[in-house]
Amino acid sequence: MPERNPLYKDEPWHSRGLRFLPVKNYLLLYTVSKETNTVSIVRILYSGMDISRQLEETIDF
Repeated sequence: MPERNPLYKDEPWHSRGLRFLPVKNYLLLYTVSKETNTVSIVRILYSGMDISRQLEETIDF
């Protein structure tokens, strides 16, 4: 049930379907493809980091 986790609130990530799952001190960021029934992990970040800045440096997915 990967779609049970919330979408990331900021754009353009929200409209791209980026979801997040907090795991201890980390944030797992991923997308879900209904067409291929796959989950793709975009980034795993330490929650103390500036998440928005780190996502800006992420290559388009």
